[in-house]
Amino acid sequence: MSVSSTLPGAVVLSSRWRDLLLWAIVAAEILILCIPGTWWGYAAAGLVAIFVLFGVYLAVLQGRATGVILVWVLVYPLGYHFFSFPEIQPIVTLDRIFIGILIAAACFANQRRAHYIPKALRMSALFWTMFLVFAAVTIPRAKTPLNSFRLLIEAFLFPALLGWYVLRYVDVRKHLRALHTVTCVMAIYVAAIGASEAVLQQDLLPLPDGAIFMAGDYQKDSTEILIRPNGPFSTMSSFAMVGLISFFFLLFLKKALGQDISVTRGILHRVGVGAALAISLMPLFRSVILSSAVVLMIDAYYSRGFRRTIRVTAIASMAAIFLTVRLILPAIFEERSSPENVYGRIAQQVETLRLFFDHPINGVGLNNYHEAAQTDSKYTTDYDDVESADYPHNNLGAVLSETGLAGFLPYCLSQVFLLAFWKIRSQHKAGADLAWKYFLFIFLGYWINGMALTTGYFADVNLWYLLVLTVVFKFVLTDTTGPEPAVPSRIFPANLSESSIK
Repeated sequence: MSVSSTLPGAVVLSSRWRDLLLWAIVAAEILILCIPGTWWGYAAAGLVAIFVLFGVYLAVLQGRATGVILVWVLVYPLGYHFFSFPEIQPIVTLDRIFIGILIAAACFANQRRAHYIPKALRMSALFWTMFLVFAAVTIPRAKTPLNSFRLLIEAFLFPALLGWYVLRYVDVRKHLRALHTVTCVMAIYVAAIGASEAVLQQDLLPLPDGAIFMAGDYQKDSTEILIRPNGPFSTMSSFAMVGLISFFFLLFLKKALGQDISVTRGILHRVGVGAALAISLMPLFRSVILSSAVVLMIDAYYSRGFRRTIRVTAIASMAAIFLTVRLILPAIFEERSSPENVYGRIAQQVETLRLFFDHPINGVGLNNYHEAAQTDSKYTTDYDDVESADYPHNNLGAVLSETGLAGFLPYCLSQVFLLAFWKIRSQHKAGADLAWKYFLFIFLGYWINGMALTTGYFADVNLWYLLVLTVVFKFVLTDTTGPEPAVPSRIFPANLSESSIK
């Protein structure tokens, strides 16, 4: 075919397309000028929502919700503000939707590819299920059964379901870089919110069930007073614990990724780790400082050379910061280190035991401690003229008094079988020591604080805690490199044999 025979048709065709393009530009200009800007925002949000829902739909049908987990990690601190409806006592929340998606995806997942869960973790899950059953039995005795039931589902059941899904269906090693990226970004913006609250001295993202507290001299017009930020969370405890767990998690992910990382990722990691550490320290919890010091001392003892020097320097830096605060802000230092805080906690534990002795089998009812403590003045306790606060301030004390021995024993056994994860070291896999080390640090951070704060009753903390722990578990459980020669442990004394550990 000749060029001259095709050229006129091509010219006509391009002319038609040119006319259509011109009409489209005119129509777009008219729409931009005539339609309010907010409508465009709603339209853009609608399109984004459609794409997200379609992506979730495909993920569920394929039985692969790892992408959903990554998105949740990135946005879940903000979910309590922008993904809850209605605002007061919400029915629809991001966490509920998230767990529902995971359950639906598990129904479509290829069961042949699901990973086997070790016996110790299955035993932990069994005892946790027993705890849930016995805790549920106590709910009718609570003053507000609906709140107790919500706590049981969101703070105790949902984290277990998340952990189960990660262990069964998530290819952790394939997504280490993505996990590292979203965790860094999440820690950075959460730290920015908390720092802004500390500077501006106000709660920037208040929640209906949230509260803000101060530290320092409470006298009017005093300049020695600091806000203890809660960031996007409802409590300072959640804010601090999410930061502490994120700190250890990021250190683990960096080690798991190895030395072959880009300069950009290295910078992101340093900023993310610094942000996570700042989050944990900003609320000024003594227990967070204590747990950090304990972990540093353990790590320093089993490190060598320059690594030990870094750990010792970090401990010295904490002491220097401690003394600096004492010199510059004596009122805040005195308020946070006052013996009255210790006396109040001692009185509180005595009150907890009194409640338990009166209800030893089934307790006073899940999430019913405060109401039960106020029913009779005989429970009120004081130590050196400091009265108990009528709140447990202790994970074990809360479970013991609210669910009795029936719930307390399986609750403790579930944690004991979690600790049995140390047996993975006997396989001498490449990542076994790394996984055990950071599991131990995360576990200690959670439980040392859990002896002074009721961290186990916060859904946001438990979801993040179980996700991080199961990622660490899955990392070593899916190690295909085979056994390595036995080497002295960095977490146990060198003269402690493997047989004695078992």
